[in-house]
Order: sequence, then structure tokens, then C-alpha cells
Amino acid sequence: MIPRTLRIASVVVAAALAAGCQDETRGPGALSPSDLRELKSARFQATIWETRLPAERLGKVDAKALASADDVQKALEGLGATRALYRVDQVIDLAKAQIKVSKTEPFVTATHTTETGGTINTVEFRQVGAIFQVSAKPTDRGLEARVEVEMSAVTDSGTLIADKVPAVSMHHVSLGHNGPVELGRPAVMTSVDASTRDAQGGAIAYICRIVFSAPAP
Repeated sequence: MIPRTLRIASVVVAAALAAGCQDETRGPGALSPSDLRELKSARFQATIWETRLPAERLGKVDAKALASADDVQKALEGLGATRALYRVDQVIDLAKAQIKVSKTEPFVTATHTTETGGTINTVEFRQVGAIFQVSAKPTDRGLEARVEVEMSAVTDSGTLIADKVPAVSMHHVSLGHNGPVELGRPAVMTSVDASTRDAQGGAIAYICRIVFSAPAP
């Protein structure tokens, strides 16, 4: 069975500023306004998670609350089963940068039982990943940033191809942020797919947390 493909637009595109962050080495006050205006590069960090959650919890996928969370993964796990899909951490040229991450995901496409009662699965592999298009202009308070993310992920669907073996769906998701960010303070983008359900009837949300910070001297 070939996995069905779903394209999810930016159902929710939101950004939020938080009082702090987890990994950044320099806070928003580390550079003076004149230093900020001269900034040509920055450290860019991003993590994308997939969370499966009951439909009644969809409204709790809140960008502002997630941006201010001390531990985003723990906060997401409080909503439903969560896995980190992609992570990025590198210094970029603020004028324009493209970052690509990819991996190969195995999935079962068919299964059958042998004459002796054993089970044989047919496994295929699919290339998935994320592309970040990033550009930003320095301001007195931080950056005016544009971040566009195109990502794909293989996810179990609500259809079974055999006992306890779900078929898979290929999800294509777009996320975006266009607006101000402060150095060292996270922004969060979310995309929620309420129409697609997994084998347990849960909906799927994709969350991307980004942080710009001053590069190490």
C-alpha cells in the first residue's frame, strides 16, 4: 500500500515572545541598538515537534503559552503523544539563508501470515525532511524576520492494513513567521490538522519553535 499524501497549509500561524529560553547563549540585552543595526549573522535554532492529541484539546495548542514554556516538549507531552522530528542549530547569514534537514523513515506497506503462523512485513522507506527559508533585517530592538518552513513527515493513519498495523500518511506542512523577534526570545508557529485522525482517533499538530541569538564572539 502506498502511503496517502496530505498537504496541510498553515492552519495556525502564530508567534509569541517569551521571558526566557532554554539553549540560547546570549540574552536580548547583550547587544546595544547600534550593535544590533550592524548585525550581519545570527545563531538560528529551530525544533519541530509532532503531537497527537484528542480533538477536545486542539484549542490548547497555544503559541504564546508554548513560547513561554520552560520545557516545550514536556508541555506538548501534557497534551498528547509527542515526538521531535527535526532540529537545527547553526549560524546563518541574515540577508538570506536556506537550511535543509532530512532523514529516511521506514514504514510497513503490507503484511501476511506464513503457513507456520509467522508474520512477514513488507517495509519501504520514504525520504522526509524540512526546508527553512530565513531572512531578517536588524532593528533597534532585534530583528524583523521572515521564516518559511516546508516539511514532510510519515504518520500513522486511522486505517489498519493488518491487525495492529496501521497504514501511513505522508503529511506536507507549511509554517511561517513574518514579523519582529527579539534576540534570545523564542517564537512559535503551529499547524493543526483536525481532519486527519490516527488509529486512536487523535488529531495531529505540528509545532515549530525558533530562536535567533547573537553569534558567539
